[in-house]
Amino acid sequence: MLFRSLHEALITFSRLIEMQPKFAEAWNKRATVYYALHDYDASARDIAETLKLEPRHFGALSGLGLVNIALGRYQAALTAFEMAVAHHPNLRGARENIKNLKEELRERETPI
Repeated sequence: MLFRSLHEALITFSRLIEMQPKFAEAWNKRATVYYALHDYDASARDIAETLKLEPRHFGALSGLGLVNIALGRYQAALTAFEMAVAHHPNLRGARENIKNLKEELRERETPI
């Protein structure tokens, strides 16, 4: 049921992008659907389109952070979350992710 709903959302946002390719939020919403479907590469491509149209889109930047975490790209994730917070300082989730990523990166640098 959830998969069908996500697939329907994917179709809807794809149609909206075809009709209004400069509508950043349509790209961002489709990126979110791709993320939910675990298609991280497609999500990252749509986030890139969102950011071309609206470079300060803190939701897309935060989404990029999540995609990079899913792909194991922790430094890139940290950068994305820091950029999101630069545009929206009160993003609690992004701030928490920054804290966790810094800790994760520190642990990876510390020899056992």
